[in-house]
Amino acid sequence: MTDFRNYKVPYELASEYSKSVAYFSMEFAIHQPLKIYSGGLGFLSGSHLRSAFELRQNLIGIGILWKYGYYDQGRNQDQTLKPEWYEKNLQLPRRHRYQVYGSSP
Repeated sequence: MTDFRNYKVPYELASEYSKSVAYFSMEFAIHQPLKIYSGGLGFLSGSHLRSAFELRQNLIGIGILWKYGYYDQGRNQDQTLKPEWYEKNLQLPRRHRYQVYGSSP
């Protein structure tokens, strides 16, 4: 089990946001290849994280990384929709820093 009591966000905080806040959500739309979202809730949560980053707030997003995640959508021969489930083999580094596109860290 990882101990997150001493976790720090990977950017310098604005002085007015020194208190830590956890944002719990089932989905976060952080990056398209990381399929842990399906729509509105994920986009809203991802937008909150992006805003917190831009304002240099002390916000940490906590969600669930499912082994199979959301399905990919394909087509059958007759063009009906075909859900395709793939096992996710994500190996994240122990401390990973995501660069938010269009902004500097």
